[in-house]
Amino acid sequence: MSQFLSLRNHARQTTLIAIAATIGFSFIDAPAYGRTLTVEECIQIALDKNFDVRISENTTRRAEQDVKIADAEFEPSFGLTTSDSFNTQVRSGNLLDGAAQPQSNAQSTRATVSKGLDTGGTLSLSTRLNRNFSNSTNSTINPRYNASTTLSIRQPLLSGYGPAVAKARRKLSELSLEQAKIDFQATVLRIINDTEIAYHSLAFAQEQWEVRKAALELAETLLSENKTKQEKGAATGLDVLQAEVGVANATDRLLRAEKAVHDAQDNLLTIIGEDKFDGGLLTVEAPNVENTIAPDVDATFTNVINNAPRYLTLLNQRQQREIELKRAKRNRLPSVNLNGDYSLTGLEASKKSAYDDVTEAESFNWQWSLSVDVPWGLNEKKANYVKAQIQLDTEDARASREQQRLMRDTRIAIRNVTTAIDGIGIKELATRLSAEEFEMEKAKFDAGLSIGRRVLEAQQRMDESQVDELQAKIDLLDAYSNLRELDGASLNRYGIEFE
Repeated sequence: MSQFLSLRNHARQTTLIAIAATIGFSFIDAPAYGRTLTVEECIQIALDKNFDVRISENTTRRAEQDVKIADAEFEPSFGLTTSDSFNTQVRSGNLLDGAAQPQSNAQSTRATVSKGLDTGGTLSLSTRLNRNFSNSTNSTINPRYNASTTLSIRQPLLSGYGPAVAKARRKLSELSLEQAKIDFQATVLRIINDTEIAYHSLAFAQEQWEVRKAALELAETLLSENKTKQEKGAATGLDVLQAEVGVANATDRLLRAEKAVHDAQDNLLTIIGEDKFDGGLLTVEAPNVENTIAPDVDATFTNVINNAPRYLTLLNQRQQREIELKRAKRNRLPSVNLNGDYSLTGLEASKKSAYDDVTEAESFNWQWSLSVDVPWGLNEKKANYVKAQIQLDTEDARASREQQRLMRDTRIAIRNVTTAIDGIGIKELATRLSAEEFEMEKAKFDAGLSIGRRVLEAQQRMDESQVDELQAKIDLLDAYSNLRELDGASLNRYGIEFE
């Protein structure tokens, strides 16, 4: 297994080899693991299979469809209607019927194209062709074709007028899409951070198992030596019993370390979206914490403000409130709507002749209407406008508050990094001290100047110092991961780009 975080440095290796030679045993090789995954591979698997990423991606895809739906409001709409009716009576009821048994046939076809305008109105162009046939002798044109082409406009003049209203839904859907992308980016950053931390935890668990395994081997060797000394009369039964308790405690710690390895593996597999890992026990590479550098607060905060999804979300919401405010400002006015139609018509005995009349523009009609609707006091419209102002001010306050919190979180995250960097040096020093104390106590024991209990205590202190050093380095890796999630640097670190 690879060395973890440069913990097993040359000095410590020399010490342990010397101890092993003195007490007469060699270290057992690490158990056979399955395939080793890098953190980059784990993150790639997570982005491909993690369910939260999949859900967030689907949310973005739905938002894209909402934009298309909103855009469709301004796309031309085509319509076609046609009808045919026939009527006959058993006898005439009036001389004006012009036939003893009146019969008539009416056919109508209409085609329309309409389009929404950025002004909030609707413009449409339609053509209609009516065919009427009757067996009445009073009909001068039979069959009779009536053709018309009509240009119509429906336009609000006050409330509902202008792009601020007409384009509001489209702009809001576009901002919703941007928000979905921000949320997706936040999910990716979170999954990367969760994967890194789970990866670090598994690396720690693996190395802790190595430490506990070596401790058990030392305890077993000490027990063997105590039994040998007891046979020679150089040790008592109490010494042997203490050594047996030492083996039992070391075995218990090894079992717990083994459980921690399996728990950490299951946690990592869950995060990356895998149910199981084929090929034996999953193992990970040991990350490197050498050449650590404390981040700069101002530069990091600039990156946080530019990339933090939490802040970008509030800016997006503020843009939405601005659009709603502009729409509410226009809609607080009374409703005044203009409706107008202009038609060219033709009446002949054939279709072609009827449309020829239309093109000559000699037969026409037009109409227009103006409707006004003024709610008493315009209270609801005014209240909606004031409400939109309050919502915009609220978003401003939220953005300022979040900026303040992000500055706090940035300082805390950087302090976590710097504290972890300083802590590693302290833990390394404690590890060297405990290793030397164990070597000294073991030498005394071999010379008959110490008892087995003190050797076990020194060994346990050395083991715990090793574990503490491992944990200090994991704390640093986790602190870096949390900071990268905050400022978005994880995306560049792993070459992740968004469309």
